Amino acid sequence: MAITSKLSAGLALWAATSATALPNLSSLARRLDFSLPDVLKTSLTYGAPDNDFNCKSTDHPNPVVMLHGLSQNRDDDLNLLQKALNERGYCTYSLTYGAHSLASWVGGVKDMTETAVDIADFIREVLEKTGAGKVDIVGHSEGAVQAIYVPMTQEGISSSVDHVVALAPALHGASYFGIADLWYFAGDVSRKIIGAVIDTLGCPACEQMVKDGEIYNEFKDVDKIAQDGNKVTIIMSRTDTLVPPETSEVHEDGVKLVYVQDTCPNDSVGHFGLSWDKSVWRLVVNALEESDDEAFPCEQGLMF
Repeated sequence: MAITSKLSAGLALWAATSATALPNLSSLARRLDFSLPDVLKTSLTYGAPDNDFNCKSTDHPNPVVMLHGLSQNRDDDLNLLQKALNERGYCTYSLTYGAHSLASWVGGVKDMTETAVDIADFIREVLEKTGAGKVDIVGHSEGAVQAIYVPMTQEGISSSVDHVVALAPALHGASYFGIADLWYFAGDVSRKIIGAVIDTLGCPACEQMVKDGEIYNEFKDVDKIAQDGNKVTIIMSRTDTLVPPETSEVHEDGVKLVYVQDTCPNDSVGHFGLSWDKSVWRLVVNALEESDDEAFPCEQGLMF
């Protein structure tokens, strides 16, 4: 018997014997403390502005909807950029979408097709309560994927969106530093088993963006990713090893591809650092305002 066949047989046996073990693992998890860690509560970098639906801006009429990344939330990902945009006169709005059922501060882990509906409803709420005609969307990582996916899939949303600014969206198969490639070490058997384990532990989104994942396949199968009328800017770092630029690029009319190093060549910012890096903030503002002004100076962002 070939090695891969032995692995497949072994994994199949493991899957069968684990069918009852995984729910027991979930039961154990429910007895653990998943409340927000104190270190986050006391951090000066934690916390997002309140959603002020009475906010008015003459310089920036479009409300900006901010979408955090995988496993993060509205208070710890794009929150500092959100504060900076407020100081610049923008009205910004954010939510924690797709939160884990046990740890509500861990967002973006639920089925992305379902959270896309929630995000679309939030956009409609922002439009209704502010009276605005259109919104802009700024997303990071999974939030960047949703910034493009929601207008593509949710009825009536694309016509209500002006600018989309996506920071390193994994549109063409997330690799998670190459870990996802290991999911196929025994072919489709290991891929299906690992997907089932991830879903049981509470993160369907983790496997929906990898190659052959549901969201990956939806992007692969459509004729046009960026929707007509949406001004899409995809911001990437050439030193991002979690979501390399080729995973994010969309070569379509209406899409502008921007690389951090073209403006700030000495900035070797990594994937997670994109949301906190003022070099990137500058590019976000440039995309929203359709300018090349130096809104923020270049800096050296976090390399991870």
